[in-house]
Amino acid sequence: MRARPLAAVRVLALVLALVPVLDPVRAAPPLAGSASPWTAAAPNERWPSDPGDGVYYEVFVRSFADSSGDGIGDLRGLTARLDHLESLGVSGLWLMPIHPSPSYHGYDVSDYRAINPDYGTMADFLVFLDAAHARGMRVVLDLVVNHASREHPWFQRALAGDPTYRARFVWSDERLAWRGTGGGPAWHGAGDGSYYLGLFEAGMPDLDHRNPAVTEAMLDVAAFWLDLGVDGFRVDAIQHVIEGEDGTIANTLENYAWVRDFNAALRARHPGAFLVGETWTATQAIAAYHRDAGLDMSFNYPLWRELLAAVQGRSAINLRAQLQLDEDAYPPNARRATFLANHDQIRPATSLSPLRRDTARLRLAAGLLLTLPGTPFLYYGEELGLPNGPSEDDRDKRTPMRWSADEDGGFSSATPWRAPSSTEPAVSVAAQRADPDSLLHWYRRLVALRSASSALTGGRLELVDGLGAAQLAFWRVRDEDRVLVIANLGAAAVELDPFALGLAPGHFEDLLDTPPGAADEARLLLPGTSLRVVRPVAR
Repeated sequence: MRARPLAAVRVLALVLALVPVLDPVRAAPPLAGSASPWTAAAPNERWPSDPGDGVYYEVFVRSFADSSGDGIGDLRGLTARLDHLESLGVSGLWLMPIHPSPSYHGYDVSDYRAINPDYGTMADFLVFLDAAHARGMRVVLDLVVNHASREHPWFQRALAGDPTYRARFVWSDERLAWRGTGGGPAWHGAGDGSYYLGLFEAGMPDLDHRNPAVTEAMLDVAAFWLDLGVDGFRVDAIQHVIEGEDGTIANTLENYAWVRDFNAALRARHPGAFLVGETWTATQAIAAYHRDAGLDMSFNYPLWRELLAAVQGRSAINLRAQLQLDEDAYPPNARRATFLANHDQIRPATSLSPLRRDTARLRLAAGLLLTLPGTPFLYYGEELGLPNGPSEDDRDKRTPMRWSADEDGGFSSATPWRAPSSTEPAVSVAAQRADPDSLLHWYRRLVALRSASSALTGGRLELVDGLGAAQLAFWRVRDEDRVLVIANLGAAAVELDPFALGLAPGHFEDLLDTPPGAADEARLLLPGTSLRVVRPVAR
């Protein structure tokens, strides 16, 4: 794919980045009507494929690659490592917040239209964006709409008594007995006898999206980045945007209506732009965001929980039930994002292989992720078996990427912002690139297999009944392409009857490396903790 030339809107963005302004939510080209001459090509003109057909990769820029030697990852470092992601086969990147923020993670944004100086400049971002597009990778940014930073100029003006900006947040004259997302108090004192809503913490005051000016400002922010060439957004805390008057903090009817209207307004200006929601909620509630609000893509948190529990507990019973529930609950064309971990979860290398000795479970979990329905999202380092750090601090879920087998991992020439979660030489890109049996090569094969099969990319699911508790088998079917996936979650080897799975003995081929001892096509032998992917063939 040829890199897109620098559009005029990019020149404007670079100029604005150099000009001090009082309000970081600056004016943007209007959302209504036809595209202006400042606007880059719409995503549907840039990409012929459906955004749900690919494999995405989540990047925490601070922890990915440091080009400046200050111990903090940056955009130039990310750009320099795109070849690794291209060789992995991913077709999209999700970047955690890249905006200025008082926190290390960036989810309390103080300037929605700028680049965090720790990460570089707007020019660095545009170079990265073109480099990613040139490699066929969509770029999705985190869009934090539920709340801003306490340091955001809007909130500072609100605290100073400006009624226009006070109306952009949620206030009460008394501390209401609401609980926030973490279980603590949701209302926080402003120091003047009033209280403001902060569902996540006091440093993240909730924006009031019942105020049309707030939603319009966020649409302008989204348009700004889309005009630069960004392809879509992961909407943080999407179920919490509008709370109920009774203290209901998630999935209110008003919230569904807000998602519907926001989605429609965004796509009217940028056809092909897509939103993936952080839908950390129950299956039926997630499905309603597709059915009632037209959400493009949702994260399937219930499936995440059951998939890992199945591999950990060596039982497919609840996973099978969740897969059937998904098929029954979601509208036919709903795009479901699947994952094994993200920046909020314990990594599989810690939960499934705490002593770094059970890589078979990591391979099995990856095999299921990349063959089940949905759009897989990989968390950076997952392809290496990168573990969590030793503490329960969220920062130990977001430790530096390991590029080399050296003790420092090749992340930076300085002391990294957070201690590495592993110094094991084998947990590095260099070591695993040289080992054809490594987890990295397993991920590459899985991604390539999925990309080459229309059935695995977007086929329907047909579960196979009548198996033991530790076995899971399912067909993926799309037109003439039929693929059977069989997983043995148990520790002991099993031999399955091909007829019971819908296969004729000797009339199928393995699409992945055949497990040791299972090369006889007249039977289906699965060693413990293994997975086979086969396709029927005529003989």
